Amino acid sequence: MGIRNKIMLGFIIITSMLFLSGAISIFEFTKLGHSIKELLAENYKSIDYSRNMLDALEQQENAMLLLVEGNVNESEELFNEYDIVFLENFENAKENLSQKGELAYLDSIILNYQAFAKEAYKAFSLQELGLNSYIVDYQPKAHKAARYVKNLITINQQGLLKSASFLETSAQRAVMPGLIVIITSLIFIFVFIYLIQHYFVSPIIKITKGINDYVKYRKPFDIQLETRDELWTLKESVMKLISTCKFESKKAKNIE
Repeated sequence: MGIRNKIMLGFIIITSMLFLSGAISIFEFTKLGHSIKELLAENYKSIDYSRNMLDALEQQENAMLLLVEGNVNESEELFNEYDIVFLENFENAKENLSQKGELAYLDSIILNYQAFAKEAYKAFSLQELGLNSYIVDYQPKAHKAARYVKNLITINQQGLLKSASFLETSAQRAVMPGLIVIITSLIFIFVFIYLIQHYFVSPIIKITKGINDYVKYRKPFDIQLETRDELWTLKESVMKLISTCKFESKKAKNIE
């Protein structure tokens, strides 16, 4: 193989390895980014739905207090408005499960909420509610449903922390393939430099030294090269030139 082809092949291999390392890193980081984005989005949505349920429960408790004060129509209207809000966010949270144990909390939330709503509609049908009855029979059910909603928020917040930890470890895993290829490329570069030195630079130095020694000291031009490439051809040409010069020199002396 000729020198030009050897050098070209070396550069092609180095460029290919560096391109491969870049492509692997970009692919891994893109994949990682999509995964983390999905995890964070799901956790955030679940937290948002849970907070909306808490707000709805708070407003429904306010509605029950209005009933205690005797505002029957206003209290029932407010309760029904936030009943819709609560159930919509509950269904959204149920369709956006991202953490282990979420479904169990959601089942507990809906059971306690339905118990609270059932008692509330009984009170609306009677169109009256005493303060003591509200404190003893209604408020505990609403607070129990709220506790499960808060637990749902907690496990999703823990999910956000896990996502952050996953991001840290995944980033390291994403870097490793590219880092391995880069290290391999550097090793190959050093090997390539050595081969250039051994098979290209060193033979040129030998040929140059051999020519100088012949010109200055008339030492025989006897250079040994390991490969048969352009440098070997150059060496053979120099040997032929020297032989021709010797022959012409002898011929000129004989004529004299």
